[in-house]
Amino acid sequence: MKQTFRFFQVIKTCALGLCLMGASLCVNAKSDIPVMSAEPFDTIVDGRAVALYTITNGTIAAQITNYGGFIVSLYAPDKDGKYANLVTNYSDIHHYLNYNLGMVGPSVGRYANRIANGQFTLNGKQYQVTRNQGQHTLHGGTKGFDHQVWEVVKASGKKLVLKCVLPDGTDGFPGTLTTYLTYSITKDNGLSVEYEATTDAPTVVSMTTHSYFNLNGIGSGDIMTHQLTVNADAITEVDRGGIPSGKLLPVEGTPYDFRNTVTLGDRIVAGRGFGFPFGPRQEIPEGKVAQYDHNFCLTHSKANAVEKVVTLFAPESGRKMEVWNNHPGIQIYTGARTAIALESQMYPDSPNHPEFPSVVLNPGEKYSHTCIYKFVK
Repeated sequence: MKQTFRFFQVIKTCALGLCLMGASLCVNAKSDIPVMSAEPFDTIVDGRAVALYTITNGTIAAQITNYGGFIVSLYAPDKDGKYANLVTNYSDIHHYLNYNLGMVGPSVGRYANRIANGQFTLNGKQYQVTRNQGQHTLHGGTKGFDHQVWEVVKASGKKLVLKCVLPDGTDGFPGTLTTYLTYSITKDNGLSVEYEATTDAPTVVSMTTHSYFNLNGIGSGDIMTHQLTVNADAITEVDRGGIPSGKLLPVEGTPYDFRNTVTLGDRIVAGRGFGFPFGPRQEIPEGKVAQYDHNFCLTHSKANAVEKVVTLFAPESGRKMEVWNNHPGIQIYTGARTAIALESQMYPDSPNHPEFPSVVLNPGEKYSHTCIYKFVK
């Protein structure tokens, strides 16, 4: 994947909290954040303006494009106060226009993760949705959130509000789905991602943000020294295609137990010859895995509570990131080894598993999902 950082601008933040761009000066400036230039992202798609928006609190900064709701960059200081982009990205909008399930941080919906055979039954009616991963549906099909120009409802220095309407029948899903997506920077150095959605007919909904993180900075090497903690007692059992069986497997005594902090390299086998997508399947030593691509069943104190569920720490840079959410699952994916995905979600293939938390959204109801990526000391 092409990743270049040739285009930069500097955010200067003054004591009054004003965010000034480019060569502008500010009295008592307390931080310089070298964010990407917005110019390579300015274009028109289907007659609608596309741009790159920067939000910041002066300590961290994020950049999002309203095409697909992609998080293009996320900057936070290391232990020495130096900045780096911590999410995988492309260098200009043209790469995003040709995006196809790549590692670049899109907004994902209307249904994140997999639906087996692209089929499900809702209120007695069977639906066939677009299959875009072999015989299965992945991340909403081919015309989901990541291929839409979102309407910009509000853009300010700390908040970006986007709107997307997926018509009834898009990729075979029922119901016209209206979604508001809010990115904001919190006072305590978090990037908050909030989804709210309504429908005019019964449908199924699970949304996520699919960013990949390297807390040492993108391009700095692999993530095998990163330390991970996950508040989950079980995972969903899946087959080789990532489709759940319906069983929840306790993590105790398995390589999936991250209830206490674990260094990723202690669990993931070295090299790239241990199975898809890196080569032929080989025997994996006991207590290790080739990669992680699993839904972890999170432990919350109460339903819909926004609580800390994951902590990721990079000893080299000293950056520590907490993930807070109000959803029952998080997909952890390390296939690239150079970055890790932490996808807050409902369980995969839930429309076909009534024993899983419900993903049905009816008219008059509101889907609400909050996920916060918070940088702490």
